[in-house]
Amino acid sequence: MSDAGEIIKSGAFDKLADIVHKLAGPMAEEVGILMADKIKVYRLKNWVNVVRKTEKILSEANLAPNAVPPRIFLPILEASTLENDETLQDLWAGLLASASEKSDLLSPSFIETLRQLTPSEAKALSSFFHFAQTQSDFRLLSPDSIHLLFPPDMSDVTFRLITETFERLGLIRRQYDLQQRRKPVTPVWMGAAPGQRATPSWSGTIGDLGTLPELTYEFEFTEYGVQFMKACQGPSKEDKTPSI
Repeated sequence: MSDAGEIIKSGAFDKLADIVHKLAGPMAEEVGILMADKIKVYRLKNWVNVVRKTEKILSEANLAPNAVPPRIFLPILEASTLENDETLQDLWAGLLASASEKSDLLSPSFIETLRQLTPSEAKALSSFFHFAQTQSDFRLLSPDSIHLLFPPDMSDVTFRLITETFERLGLIRRQYDLQQRRKPVTPVWMGAAPGQRATPSWSGTIGDLGTLPELTYEFEFTEYGVQFMKACQGPSKEDKTPSI
């Protein structure tokens, strides 16, 4: 018997068959054929992990699994079976649990967004969101401060690539602020004729003291980013009808 066959016939898989059947709804039979014919052992193991996590999220929220429309269920099935990273599996499980609870409100674009995240980006985004939830309006920090949320050995290039990816996906944006900082007015000593004392010529006027515009920015989550992360966390006891 193949490794996939062993997994399917194992007791652990049997325990998950009921929730898979409920989530797949009218597609349950076709999903079973798909898993038997096309999903290899590597992908089947990943799917088992995602379903377990989904079941746990729904159980902790005291929610029963509901049928997810095929246009949502099948893309999640296809994409999540390719991921063996725990953080990404957590996000796929949360998205599937949210789809089970509020499928009509879940945007298919969330699936495409999650598809594009690497394991390191998923970990960074989860750290961002965890921190942002402690701030008003999901504001983040300056680039230097946010750098502290990353592993200390992460290079500046990687940091920029990740934050630019989040911006490209519409998850975060830069909030710019024009601040005033003190402008030092320094004398420029002008030459003088022999025997005469040199006099200063100021590099500005008296009115220039203390005003020099400086453009700074902070990162903050967009509304799309907030709703995407809420959907990827799944429903909870505190909010059984999450806004997604």
